Amino acid sequence: MTPHVGFRFVERAICIPLLAVMCSAQAWVPPKGEGELSVIYQNLYTRDHFNGDGNRFDAGRIRLEGLVQAVDFGVTDKLAVSTSVPVFAGKYQGLFPHKYPIDDGNYHGSLQNFGFGARYMAVERPLVLTPFVGFTMPIWNYEHFAHSAIGTSMWEVGLGFNAARRLDPVLPNAYFQLRYTYVITQEILGIRPNKNRIDAEFGYFLTPRLAVRALAGSQVTLTGLDFPNDFPSRTNTLWHHHDQISAVNYLNLGGGVSFAVTNSLDLFATMATSVWGQNGHALNTGLSLGASWSFHMPWARPPMGFQDSAHWKIKPNEMKPCH
Repeated sequence: MTPHVGFRFVERAICIPLLAVMCSAQAWVPPKGEGELSVIYQNLYTRDHFNGDGNRFDAGRIRLEGLVQAVDFGVTDKLAVSTSVPVFAGKYQGLFPHKYPIDDGNYHGSLQNFGFGARYMAVERPLVLTPFVGFTMPIWNYEHFAHSAIGTSMWEVGLGFNAARRLDPVLPNAYFQLRYTYVITQEILGIRPNKNRIDAEFGYFLTPRLAVRALAGSQVTLTGLDFPNDFPSRTNTLWHHHDQISAVNYLNLGGGVSFAVTNSLDLFATMATSVWGQNGHALNTGLSLGASWSFHMPWARPPMGFQDSAHWKIKPNEMKPCH
């Protein structure tokens, strides 16, 4: 059974980093002249924060909602490029607002970060190995110092690789994907909180059109500050940039389902939650609902059958917490 789904878990690229969305998110690439347009709705709810020691504390409730528009296109049979444009709105309800009016209990939002990436499928068998490079950058002057901020308003460059394999003959209906990313971030106040990210996915096809998956996403920040020890004052410049320069670490787990309605239309849903973290928001529930449409350019080869064209449409997860 050939994998076929249009799945993508994207979350805000900073809060996360989607999802904004770091592109180049899968090992397989579209054939030359073929691509996919995805629209994803996301609803992210934060109930707790993490201290630097990993303990949770209540600083108010945060909800982010938004849409991510993404395009993935095969330049050649091995080289693909991706773009994404998210728009998000957030609101904060609690007793400790960072700044008014953005933390006044109402939704405030804007465009977030533009993402672009390129990946090259260097090895196809037995393990698919696809190095990539990508970047995200703010496309709107949105506020970063707020509980309800839609991002950290920083640019990021990601370098890494995707690895994937179908698990036949042991599990012929199953596959796995693994993505490692070294993230270089914008320097703020002399601090550049570069990160290691690892995302993993295990998928199983119940039928040729219906798939379920288990997801994991993690981040370890190499430099940065700890809360509250490194922020003795809540009024200075350092505190104003704490979301940008903190050593945010996390482990998110979740699952998802996808269904291929036709050979060109996929529907998908995922849910994730934070099980561990430091110096950031603890994602209580992260819901993504989306659809993707495949397209062919005039110079593309004639469309293949459902089973033959399916493998490149597998999408991995992007599970990251807010700030």
